[in-house]
Amino acid sequence: MTYPIGYLYPNEFAEPLVWLPVLFSYSLLISGADLLLLAFIAYLFNKLKRTVPVLLVVGLAFYTVVLLGPLADLRNPDRAPLLFSHAQVILTEAHPGVSLIALQGVVMWPLGFILAALFTLLYFAPANYQRYLATRNPLRKVLSIGIKQHSPALKAFLKILAVVALVPMAFWAIYPASLFATQTSLFIWLNWHTLVPMYFADTFVVATAVAILAIWLYGVKKAQNELSSLLYIHGVAALSVIALLLLQVAIWNTSYGGSPFMSAASHIMEWFVPVIALYAITFGLSLAASRFLPLSLVVPFTGLVAAIVNKWNVIVRAQYALRSGLAFLEPGEEVLVHEVPIMASIVAAGIFLAIILSILFPLERGHD
Repeated sequence: MTYPIGYLYPNEFAEPLVWLPVLFSYSLLISGADLLLLAFIAYLFNKLKRTVPVLLVVGLAFYTVVLLGPLADLRNPDRAPLLFSHAQVILTEAHPGVSLIALQGVVMWPLGFILAALFTLLYFAPANYQRYLATRNPLRKVLSIGIKQHSPALKAFLKILAVVALVPMAFWAIYPASLFATQTSLFIWLNWHTLVPMYFADTFVVATAVAILAIWLYGVKKAQNELSSLLYIHGVAALSVIALLLLQVAIWNTSYGGSPFMSAASHIMEWFVPVIALYAITFGLSLAASRFLPLSLVVPFTGLVAAIVNKWNVIVRAQYALRSGLAFLEPGEEVLVHEVPIMASIVAAGIFLAIILSILFPLERGHD
């Protein structure tokens, strides 16, 4: 078909989004993998001691909900159980490929969840035992699993767990971006050369923003030094996104400048301006907050807004670019009518689970 603008694939006139905006919510919760990643690294290097409990609880809560991500990728959710019963993770003659969704959902997520949950349980066990002695609550005794203190043996085992858990967490941190980059039928994702590192930095902004907010709720005066470190990481991540977005603009202008393909790319790049502005603001505030602590409460909000706008552009709007790369179909508002409640409920599930875990594990006494 060549009308009205060159060759168009037959399904480009009516094909819905390959991934509905629901995946946008999962992309925010995947920041849980980054939170856990940061918690494990901090524990290994004996840093952010007062912040590690918050990172673990919020990270595990978000990471638990994010299992639904691979299931949401399926076009037929009712067939989601087949992901586990017929997972294609081993090369065979009949199936020479490996499913990235199956690899992440059937192998990496269970492995990461078990390691993270075990690490969290053991890390908080001594604190729960102390809470049991004070309250005689039998639940606290169960959660302590009989561990009374952070012995050298426990610390060594936790370090081993942390090292092993880094692998699945790293895989999950870039899962959406790697999934998008393999969609060779979608022009924008296929040609977004900085997608994986940009997405990782973008998600790290979300993770550190959530951690900063959690510290304020936990008690900012108890963790001022750790807060300064998180602000630094947050600012560096924001600056990294700016650099990668500008690099992508340069790549597209060099590769497609003056060609019809810039029609679709220009609609994506026009959102780069507010995103870069918001990230520049959050970077500046991160620097200023190190001198004026109250500003640190504003930093995560600017960072979250920047990440949300950027993710919406990358995940949702990019799918409206025709597969031929010759045009961009403006997204219709009717998409949001049915999706917003679902998106909100998914994020709410992660927040609710974080509240439950914060009750089970004593954050104020989690560090050794």
